[in-house]
Amino acid sequence: MAFAVRSTSSISMAKSFAKNSNARLSVVSRASEQEPATPAPSTTESAPEEVVSTPGYTKPAPPPAPFAASLGDVMNFGGAAPEITNGRLAMVGFVAALGAELSSGESVLRQIGDEPTLINMTFLLFIAASLIPMFQNKKAEAVGPFTPNAELLNGRAAMIGFAALLAFEATNGAAMF
Repeated sequence: MAFAVRSTSSISMAKSFAKNSNARLSVVSRASEQEPATPAPSTTESAPEEVVSTPGYTKPAPPPAPFAASLGDVMNFGGAAPEITNGRLAMVGFVAALGAELSSGESVLRQIGDEPTLINMTFLLFIAASLIPMFQNKKAEAVGPFTPNAELLNGRAAMIGFAALLAFEATNGAAMF
């Protein structure tokens, strides 16, 4: 058990309690964070503070500084960025390609040829939105049914689906729908 004592008048009482109960005594002297707006007039002088240290006590080490990820850490083979980013792009691409095919009847390659700037800008936006939290070492959190594992699984399925859609259209020479 440790006690923090702030004034000299309380130190003698705390020392006698510590001797009788085998408790550890440490006195902490801290400056107040905010000074009062108007100091109260004092008729008696307060006793000076005494600092007593506990033998064998060392101040705990400060927590480690947050680790800033580099491009190599994020994009390496075992890193999270390649699979998550490609999965997100595949999910967006697969849904957009299917939606555009159903509405216009054009193949995926024809859609890309018709509007390359908008598609590339959308992909760059999703890449940036995926990489920024990874460089800040933010952990992916689950929000209801949207878990990091579900995102990986859906991204893998979208990559396979998008590749199958491209393969089907390349072999048949026309849109799937």
